[in-house]
Amino acid sequence: MTAQSDSLQETIERIAAVLDGFKIEAVGDRIIMTPQSSVQSLTIFDVRDAAVTAGIRKDRVFSDVEFAFPGEPKRCPDLSIVEDEATEKFTYEDLLAAIEVVSSKYDKNDYAIKVRQYARFGVPVYLIIDPFLGECTLLTRPRDDIYARRELYKYGDTIPLRLPDGRAVDIPTDTFKRRT
Repeated sequence: MTAQSDSLQETIERIAAVLDGFKIEAVGDRIIMTPQSSVQSLTIFDVRDAAVTAGIRKDRVFSDVEFAFPGEPKRCPDLSIVEDEATEKFTYEDLLAAIEVVSSKYDKNDYAIKVRQYARFGVPVYLIIDPFLGECTLLTRPRDDIYARRELYKYGDTIPLRLPDGRAVDIPTDTFKRRT
């Protein structure tokens, strides 16, 4: 990590110690503080339930758990599915899937910055759930800092999330709530 990213991480830890109800993360050279909404929370629960129903052990499905990306800011995906053998302190190598629920209408972090970082580090599956647009973007086949495959699903569709270890999670989106 660089001195700047260390400083950002220390600042985030100080803010998080005194401020509840916000997701706080470093994105590039900025600190992003996003208030958590009930829509985001319910969506995370729905996806977690789908993963557990599909047979993924609940101790392999995490919400807002930190993952190290050497030389870059750590990430805390809204939801993550990790390898069976993974143990804390988690790194990008443990991720089978990262799932983010867009928390602001004009979000560039989930659609740009995180796409590049997750792809660059080879995170096999990245799902972006957007309650403002009522759609989900499933990204697979990371190559360099892009994903070679992009699939778009509308709310109401079932997302066929295929993990690199062969397991599958079908995520129904018909109960996902919208935001304006």
